[in-house]
Amino acid sequence: MEVSDFATIDLNCDYEKISPILQKRIVVFVNHFLSSTVSFLNTFAQSCESRLMEFEYKIQKIEASLLILESQLSSISVLNKVADNETKASEVELLELPEVSEEKNETVDNSNHVKAADDPRYQKFFKMLQFGVPLQAVKNKMAVEGFDPDLLETNQRT
Repeated sequence: MEVSDFATIDLNCDYEKISPILQKRIVVFVNHFLSSTVSFLNTFAQSCESRLMEFEYKIQKIEASLLILESQLSSISVLNKVADNETKASEVELLELPEVSEEKNETVDNSNHVKAADDPRYQKFFKMLQFGVPLQAVKNKMAVEGFDPDLLETNQRT
């Protein structure tokens, strides 16, 4: 663009002599701005709401799957018996975790050697693995209940 393109614009004009924009035209500009802004905000809100509904639906599916898994686990009588035995034993006295022998991958009791898989305190966790519960979930459950989660890996290899 050259300076000659602006030849019709006089930079030294008196703005008091220039007539203002008509009031109707200003109202039209403001109304257009407001309506386009409201339209954009409505579209944005609707988009956000639909995405939130999708996530809520996914969360509900996950919760339903979790409830089904919990009910399947609770229907296993062996797990329930082991859980009952654990609660009774913990009420009577605090149980200490047995030491793990790295060479033999089995738990060491003071009187005899017992595999962790055969220990009634750990049978519940090995049953969970047999029924397809992910290893990390079982480890987390063991840690919450105060057991050593490394016993699962050492006894799975044998």
